[in-house]
Amino acid sequence: MTMVANHPDIVGRYDIEGRTDFYLVKRTELDRSAFALARIIERFGIAAGRYILTVALSQEIVQFAPFEEACTMLGFIGTNADASPMDAGRVESICRQFDAAAVCGVDAAVLQGLDEAGHALGPIFAGRIIWARPDAYHRLAALEGATVLRCAKIGPALALECLEKGGLHLDGREWALSAPERTIRMTSRMARIHPLDDVDTGVAGTVDHSACACGSRDPRVILRD
Repeated sequence: MTMVANHPDIVGRYDIEGRTDFYLVKRTELDRSAFALARIIERFGIAAGRYILTVALSQEIVQFAPFEEACTMLGFIGTNADASPMDAGRVESICRQFDAAAVCGVDAAVLQGLDEAGHALGPIFAGRIIWARPDAYHRLAALEGATVLRCAKIGPALALECLEKGGLHLDGREWALSAPERTIRMTSRMARIHPLDDVDTGVAGTVDHSACACGSRDPRVILRD
């Protein structure tokens, strides 16, 4: 793999077992990732003009900026909140005031903040599509009336579950995935300013390369709970 001979537009990061690796990207790389995410999101039949809430921290920009761009491409109105207890009130407020159709990135820190503020989860998330991170998934999946799916950061990429719930999709044009020793390893397949070569992401799981029931042939990550 050759490194793209350009300066980065954005510096993000990904964490592996407490170690932070900074990750350099061009805006065009994030735009490519947005197309793959849009293919997943559009299958949910959300009407154009609805609000979509992204819950993420600024240092997660390389993972979540493509999701926000995908929502813009599909005609949604994007808004955001921090994935932190301090911003949990903003999550509740946006869901209530703007009737957000979907929320992506809810984690245990947000649930903690909602608990501390005395908010019941059911009224906030019922009737919405929720992509929950691994540390919040099981609690949210137990709610009635919400469509709860998984999302996870896999190195510098964001993986999303589709309605078939058969694993978290990652763009097969961008990434080659394997899991020879119970954790996901990834290699970049297209030109990038910061290519990856068989990097261990530290994410525990397996990879399914078969076609998903939704029709996608992208690799799917099956997380280990």
